[in-house]
Amino acid sequence: MRHFATLIPSATFLSGVLLVTSASHAVIVLGNGDTVNLGALMSTGSDRKFIVDDKLFTFKYVTSPNFNINQFDVTGYISQSTNQYGLHNVGFDLTGPFVDGGPNDQTVQDMNLQYTVEVLPEFWERGVRLSDTRLAFNGSAAGTGSFARVAETVFETDTGNLLGNMNVFSNAGPPSSEQLSDHKVWSDIYQNAGYRSFECNKNLKFFANTDGGFAVCSFVRQDFSQIPAPGAAALLGLSGLVTGRRRRA
Repeated sequence: MRHFATLIPSATFLSGVLLVTSASHAVIVLGNGDTVNLGALMSTGSDRKFIVDDKLFTFKYVTSPNFNINQFDVTGYISQSTNQYGLHNVGFDLTGPFVDGGPNDQTVQDMNLQYTVEVLPEFWERGVRLSDTRLAFNGSAAGTGSFARVAETVFETDTGNLLGNMNVFSNAGPPSSEQLSDHKVWSDIYQNAGYRSFECNKNLKFFANTDGGFAVCSFVRQDFSQIPAPGAAALLGLSGLVTGRRRRA
């Protein structure tokens, strides 16, 4: 992990996480595999921001009537491989005990997360653009009517335009159905050269409908792939700069 000196002047290491601070700001820098507790990230006084590689994430809010967010962690994710432009997928994993602990109580256990992801200014200037969103989880459900689901709505932050929706699920049925990953390429749909920032609204639901049923998940991954702006491909010796700023797991 590295300190982004252009952002904030001082830094403290805490449990493998670099906490970059000033009098009024605290931005956590996560390398690949580095973890911060979700409750700590959302605590009073926190900026609710973290950096992974060349992306800044801001968790605007997390709400849940059922889950204790202190039991969940956020882990930085950077893909080992790159695309044809030499750019990694970048994102985060949300891990913890997503489970309907009261089968047959007719209560859906859920959590809502609203966040933004944006290309850091220095990389935006060099031509890095967001292209798509990828969603995956390890949800599983059993028992008639039981389900584990994650739904996500994606907006372009700068205009507020709705780009679309993503879904992963395990439905016990009948009939049973399962989709553990979803992938949408927004730049192809809109015939543009990529985006600076997305706003994402994520909803997680778990429902065990019968006494012997279950609805569980321990892992939700969100990541984003990147493309160069027109004329910027030659700058992607840039990818070496990005890679130099991350710590491999």
